[in-house]
Amino acid sequence: RKKNRTLAETHIRPYLGGGRLRRLTAENVDDWLAGRAEHLATSSLQQVYRVLNRAVRRAHKRRLVEWNVVDLCDVPRGKKPGRPSKSLTLVQAEAVITQTSDDPMYAYIVVSLLTGIRTEEVRALLWSNVHLDGTPGASPPLPPHIHVWRSVREGGDTKTAKSRRTLALPRQVVTVLRAHRAAQAAHRLQAGAQWEDTG
Repeated sequence: RKKNRTLAETHIRPYLGGGRLRRLTAENVDDWLAGRAEHLATSSLQQVYRVLNRAVRRAHKRRLVEWNVVDLCDVPRGKKPGRPSKSLTLVQAEAVITQTSDDPMYAYIVVSLLTGIRTEEVRALLWSNVHLDGTPGASPPLPPHIHVWRSVREGGDTKTAKSRRTLALPRQVVTVLRAHRAAQAAHRLQAGAQWEDTG
């Protein structure tokens, strides 16, 4: 909400906030988008457009405007270059997986890289959320999967409600998690009564 408010105060209100909403036209929105495109990257321009669209949609639902003219407009490409991607290339990801195979955090690394779930979600995974055999008796059968329902955020919730999801597991992740569970079982035996099971 804070980010949306900042976008509205910075990019919408100074340019469109002086007139009545009922008098806003698709041409006004197109001109505004063209002006903002000179100063924003495409992804930022799309975010600003969504904020305006959501606001006018709410006004339309409350019959404050006859229709949502923002829906009639297309977002142009922004002319400002976006931030460079911080994502690993395929070669880099393969190197990380190869070079960390002896690391105690190997399972964490492989699950993070090959499923794409957030780090705070991986840290909160329990074995009860992990189904390495899938559910072959289901109709249709379910492949190996994980329930991404928790995170280490305050309250234990995922980033958004839509972030609660079930993901199929690649074969390599299944193999690594089986090895991790076997290693964990060996540690449990070695620790005996001192083992603290947290799931």
